[in-house]
Amino acid sequence: METKKQLIDSFKKVCLCRSIKAGTITAAIQEGSLTFEALRKNIGVGTGNCKAKRCRTKIEERIKDYKDSLNTNSETGAPPCG
Repeated sequence: METKKQLIDSFKKVCLCRSIKAGTITAAIQEGSLTFEALRKNIGVGTGNCKAKRCRTKIEERIKDYKDSLNTNSETGAPPCG
């Protein structure tokens, strides 16, 4: 179950040029888009006017956090959190 903060965060726009919200990005990451380029191809992040100058670091941080959570959970045997 998501916390209130995670729920609110999922509605925040991360890619401003394309109006792509954090929840959309998180879902794509969980479905296997584990690089910025994969997310660009699958959901169009970083294809707006700024060419990812504003959103790339935020998106790459989300990918890193997700991969870290997978590594942590595989060490503890817990299922990945979403």
